[in-house]
Amino acid sequence: MKRTALFLCYLFLLPCVLPASPVKPFVEWPTQPGGTTTAPFTKKAPAIPDKTQPWTFKPGKAVTVRVDATKFLAPVTPYSFGCNAAWWDGKSWLLSPDNVEKARQSGIRYWRWPGGSSAEDYHWDNDYSWHPKDSNGMAASNMNAPWAADTDDFIEFCRQTGSEALVTVNYSAARYGSLKKASDLATRWVRYFNREKKFEVRYWEIGNELYEYKTLGNGVLKDPHFDGKIYGKDFKAISAAMRKVDPNISIGAVAIDGDGAGDHPGYRWWMRDLLPELGGAADFLILHQYFLWPYDWHPEGNVYHPPTDAELLGNLPKLGQAFQSQASMQSKYAPGQPALPIALTEYNMVLDAPEPTIHLLNGLFTAEVLGEQFRTGYSSSNHWHWKGGFSKLKGDHALLSSSDPSVPDGTPLPSYYAFAVYSRAFGESAVAAESGDLQVKAYASRFKDGEIGLVLVNESPAARTARIDGTGFSPKGRYLGWVLTGRDLDAKRVSFNGTEGPVGGGGPFPIDGLPPYVGTFKPGYPAELNIPPTSVCGVVVY
Repeated sequence: MKRTALFLCYLFLLPCVLPASPVKPFVEWPTQPGGTTTAPFTKKAPAIPDKTQPWTFKPGKAVTVRVDATKFLAPVTPYSFGCNAAWWDGKSWLLSPDNVEKARQSGIRYWRWPGGSSAEDYHWDNDYSWHPKDSNGMAASNMNAPWAADTDDFIEFCRQTGSEALVTVNYSAARYGSLKKASDLATRWVRYFNREKKFEVRYWEIGNELYEYKTLGNGVLKDPHFDGKIYGKDFKAISAAMRKVDPNISIGAVAIDGDGAGDHPGYRWWMRDLLPELGGAADFLILHQYFLWPYDWHPEGNVYHPPTDAELLGNLPKLGQAFQSQASMQSKYAPGQPALPIALTEYNMVLDAPEPTIHLLNGLFTAEVLGEQFRTGYSSSNHWHWKGGFSKLKGDHALLSSSDPSVPDGTPLPSYYAFAVYSRAFGESAVAAESGDLQVKAYASRFKDGEIGLVLVNESPAARTARIDGTGFSPKGRYLGWVLTGRDLDAKRVSFNGTEGPVGGGGPFPIDGLPPYVGTFKPGYPAELNIPPTSVCGVVVY
């Protein structure tokens, strides 16, 4: 909005809502971390290094993989390979040279902050005088204790890893405090990042999972009962205040993929009430996806039922179903308004952290989510999360281990290597690919100069021989590859490019020095690629 319009809104005290950012979100990438200049993202295929190892995996049942490089699906940018960082990571852990280097070598360059549901308690300025207790009854100021990672630490982490940020502002402050206080807390944070620290944060979201009846903002007893309409009105006010500081930021609104009157899945018609209220104030919508709730309700406590590997892998279609449901609700409840991009800002294979989260299984599943997002339409994604902790169910959602007695803290877990594969083997444009075997998932891309980047996920306990049948590209007869595998889907210990991790679980590090695989095939004929059992294979076809 022009300054004249802002002045008139102030002068005549008219209701004034700044429109959404003029910048199309999740398309361009900064020319330098935290800088103000952006450009279309490009990526060249990696050069074949001097030190390699031969691709000598055993053949298996033949499977045809068809790649159509002329059929563009979506742009591929670092926004599609993000993760969550949090204040509880701690200063020393977040900024330790070893963990910073692990972030660099993973290829992750887009981080959400300051950490899930605790964002609703978090006061970045360390003023808890009006919110002394968090949602668990603990001193809220613990989140800004000397050991905790703070905004400056996060900025430094992003600068050291060449990363961009997505920041979640505290919406629930509008419930336990006031709308004015929540707006002030958010706008001062925008000013701190983008003006005082000169680290440009382009992406913001207002609140975290506010539809949940246990969420802090929802649990505050105020009439009328909290719903999407109330949040939508507050969203417009808070986002307008934030845009007065920086009109070029993109701001996301909390959404859900269900629609209905009950707590699940519709959370009291959240989308029906929210979407008409937004009225163009949001730049994108936010979804979270944990695929499975492995519990049965019981009066004395939820009863956990260990899901099978097949059940966990079988939940992948929920990713596309959620996107389609969300798109349908946008058409139904906000007709005539432009469709908003959908950002997947939290996901993992299963809610809570049972043991399968640290198995090879989750490495394969994470690789499938990263590939499916381009088919289903998501504009960005952030894995949950960087540092968690060994749970009572003997698992961990994180990419790096913490408090697991079987392995050193900071050991990369299987899901870490899904990001490592994509960062090396995937290009700048996702293109069409399909597999003739239900247990082999195939995802394809093009690099800047036309090379093809493939990620093949073999869920089977048996080897496969993939016959790459391509359209729209003319390979010269060489390929370069990276492979994550293990004993079976339930393996805790995994290998990357033939090097195994610690005996107790996880994989090797560093990985930059591990020689990639190379192979050749006859130009003009389909490439045949032997892929090992239970593996993720990233391949660049030259």
